[in-house]
Amino acid sequence: MRPPAGAWSRAVSIALIGTAAVSLASVLAPLGWPFELFAHFRWQIGAAALALLLASLALRRPWMMGVACAALALQWLPGAMLASRASADAAPGACGRDELRVVTANLWFANTDHAALLAWLTQSKADVVALQEVTAAWAAALGVTAHAYPYRKVLAREDPYGIAVLSRWPLERVEVVDFAEDGLPSLVATVDINGRKVQVIALHTHWPVVPGLQVARDQVLDRAAALAHAQPESTILLGDLNLTPYAPAFARLLAQSGLRDAFEGAAWRPTWQAAFWPLALPIDHVLVPAASCGIAHEIGPYVGSDHRPVRVRLRLPLPPG
Repeated sequence: MRPPAGAWSRAVSIALIGTAAVSLASVLAPLGWPFELFAHFRWQIGAAALALLLASLALRRPWMMGVACAALALQWLPGAMLASRASADAAPGACGRDELRVVTANLWFANTDHAALLAWLTQSKADVVALQEVTAAWAAALGVTAHAYPYRKVLAREDPYGIAVLSRWPLERVEVVDFAEDGLPSLVATVDINGRKVQVIALHTHWPVVPGLQVARDQVLDRAAALAHAQPESTILLGDLNLTPYAPAFARLLAQSGLRDAFEGAAWRPTWQAAFWPLALPIDHVLVPAASCGIAHEIGPYVGSDHRPVRVRLRLPLPPG
């Protein structure tokens, strides 16, 4: 037996009001927590609003159509404006001929499938690799990469905040930095690439599910951005930022750092829970100098983690002067 038309109408009404409220909350993301949490789910909210618009058309309810259209507008128009502001102003300029390949991958501290990630890492032929959620078991497994990546700094922990940088090129300096002063490490390395000094800032920030964690995440991002801004033509910032491009904090990070998103212009680009679209989010990032040339990007395959690895290829801008 089919439910009566009134039951369908009530169900759509309730879902529509809820979606409109969530869409409005996402627009209020500049106010901070908890509104920012909704901004991360831009695609999901938009898909729900579109589905409800189609249901409203089928039910021939003008007020429902209006609310669904408003939910779509609230979701997409501010997002488009934010995306346009987030793009770096500088256009690609004169660059060196050497290609640089960088990778960031959240290993997932509970992931015991070491072989899958190691095989992909070998195939990626990256020059510099940033890894998050590195445990003692993962540190041991990474020993097989010592020939390909003889230069490394590994800080293993049994919680989700172990971190590592691996490099084919000499690491002139590696500093362990506690940007938020809460005991969670970030790595700031100077990589010597054929005499060119490149600053690599590897991060793993807090997931901002409560106000205090969002404050800590933003403090890491603000201080890392200030460090990048001192030499934006030769800095790469990468890692699991626990932040999507749809939130105001991401636009602020680009503006303050002087870097640009290596994936700018890409639409659907989830790296976390990528196989389950209702939760899929792009939170693993590579930010590169604004004048970089020949940028190509790739989201890697499933490697046993809840994150997909990310690889970026680019040529760095020539140094000033």
